[in-house]
Amino acid sequence: MARVFDEWSDRALAGVAAFVVAGSVARGAWAQAQAQPMTFDPGHGPISGSTRYVGMAGAFVAIADDTEGVAINPAADAVRLPYSWHRWDFGFGLDVAIGAWLPKNDIYNQGSSNAGKSSALFGSLAVVVNYDQLGFGLAAEAQRNAATQADQTQGITPTSLSANFGVMHASLAYGYLDGQLLIGAGPRLVGASLGGSAGSGLFGAAGVGYEGGFIVKPIASPYRLAAAVKSPIDATVPGNSSTVHVPWELAFGAAYQFGDRPLNPRFVTAEQVARQRSETSEPSKAELKAAEDELFDRYEKRERFYLLVSSELAVVQGNSQAGVGPQDASRAAPILSPRLGLESEVIPHILKLRGGSYYEPALTGQMSGRVHGTGGFDVRLFEWNVFGLIKRFDYWKLSVAADAARSYLNTSFTVGFWH
Repeated sequence: MARVFDEWSDRALAGVAAFVVAGSVARGAWAQAQAQPMTFDPGHGPISGSTRYVGMAGAFVAIADDTEGVAINPAADAVRLPYSWHRWDFGFGLDVAIGAWLPKNDIYNQGSSNAGKSSALFGSLAVVVNYDQLGFGLAAEAQRNAATQADQTQGITPTSLSANFGVMHASLAYGYLDGQLLIGAGPRLVGASLGGSAGSGLFGAAGVGYEGGFIVKPIASPYRLAAAVKSPIDATVPGNSSTVHVPWELAFGAAYQFGDRPLNPRFVTAEQVARQRSETSEPSKAELKAAEDELFDRYEKRERFYLLVSSELAVVQGNSQAGVGPQDASRAAPILSPRLGLESEVIPHILKLRGGSYYEPALTGQMSGRVHGTGGFDVRLFEWNVFGLIKRFDYWKLSVAADAARSYLNTSFTVGFWH
């Protein structure tokens, strides 16, 4: 239950939202798209996610776990957390990110002259259920972009546009070799819509694809290796011949942790510890409680200082533009986005710091890519067990993250429990 309350509080205060995939749309783009495939592209543009994901610059495929990892790597469903001590366990989480803080906001790197006024929101809801080395994950992500442009006053293109994009991930994973090799896979469902001013709808579409991934995490070793793949999705727009295309994605990652704090501890349950000390085959409740206390003491006494270095190379299908519009043939080659993130508990039991950088590829031949710098921290606050509902992990924390680049700034804040 401590994990469940932790996951709820760590993200519930962030709220439910949606995030965006498109910037401003040039006049006539919709008319042209009637006869051409259109692209909703979640793989391009700035990253969006939890405070930890943003703070580490999206270098997450190798360290993905719990509800934060469901949408990143399907194998993350089977990662057992170091403070999960029962065969059955579950957690749920809620995340949000808000972009468009700057007066001249250029969320999708179109150039300041075309940026106009736009807003971006991101939200996700995820659930993970574990039984021994088996894990099931379900995550729903939502994106929304609202854009306006002064010259969109004629023809079919309205003076304001909103692009909505949703993805549902459902995956099953298992930890082989005592949890050292995690493999997961499942479907991902996509829904997209484009709306005009005054709430008018221009189109809607839906489609299904598949995703899979693995994580290698040898017990007692300070490193992890991982990869994830997401298939392309083509959805037909009802009533006409156009389609919505979601490109394929690949991600390769590696992580290494310096210091004495273990990155890949062995999964041990309270039932196992209690059976080792019990004179009967079925431990009593008192024996299980004593085993839980022992595992908690072990967790609290472990080395706190560490330096985690996580890297990732994201590869996304080219031949597309950000948001809504006809495909750009000049971008046929796969697009690469290298990412690097750092994390450390610099003051034991009090403060964790994160930082990183990633490259956002250019979406059109007329623009150049831009380098992002990210950062964030977790700080332990006060102790409160919520009138006895929260046990063991009852110290609260504040989490903050920021992502900055040329003409772009995104920040996120969450409140949760310190681990």
